[in-house]
Amino acid sequence: MRALTEEEFNEWRLHPGTQAIIAVLEAKRDSLRRQWEAGSFTDYDAGTTSLINVGNLGTCRGYAFVSELTYEDYVTEIDDGEFERVGT
Repeated sequence: MRALTEEEFNEWRLHPGTQAIIAVLEAKRDSLRRQWEAGSFTDYDAGTTSLINVGNLGTCRGYAFVSELTYEDYVTEIDDGEFERVGT
């Protein structure tokens, strides 16, 4: 599979569909933060609280990974030999 060039990546980032998805992810991330601040992920059992928080932290990081993805991040992620690199 061919890797995206930096120009293609930037076109994807600026595409209205991509921008709409990123807006949804950022809203979901913000919602999780507000729920955490309100104590929604706190349980009477410390172990349960830890598991809930770890799960939601992973979700937030997933939202952030996509919404904050840069071309450099993309290249780092695909640098495993499965993609054919082309000039930028």
